[in-house]
Amino acid sequence: RLLGSPLGWLPSRAQGARGVADVASEEEFKQLTTPEGPPSVAFYTAAWCSPCQEVAAHVDALSARLEGPHLRVLRVDVDALAALAKAHGVKAVPHFEVRRAGHVVERLAGCGPEALAEAMARHADSYAE
Repeated sequence: RLLGSPLGWLPSRAQGARGVADVASEEEFKQLTTPEGPPSVAFYTAAWCSPCQEVAAHVDALSARLEGPHLRVLRVDVDALAALAKAHGVKAVPHFEVRRAGHVVERLAGCGPEALAEAMARHADSYAE
């Protein structure tokens, strides 16, 4: 298990580093998705989910490339934060949710890395304008 990661098979994010933020609590999720901040992409996942593990490398690569002042990328373990996942209508994983100005503006489920990359780049570019 890697230190700081709620999912043992995922690397944790160093403080201040670019990349995916592993959400540890509902309070942290609220802080990271404030209406005043940039758009955020929440990646709902689980350690037992093979498709989640397959897409995780793409999420990490996209986050390293796009995350910054115009986009936040969050990873939510649906087992550790089941109430949060349920409150956001997550019924299957992997599931992606784009939030902007405190509201969900797009949901992606069962999508490939190309669709995810397009959505992330579109929302980051839109916020930068």
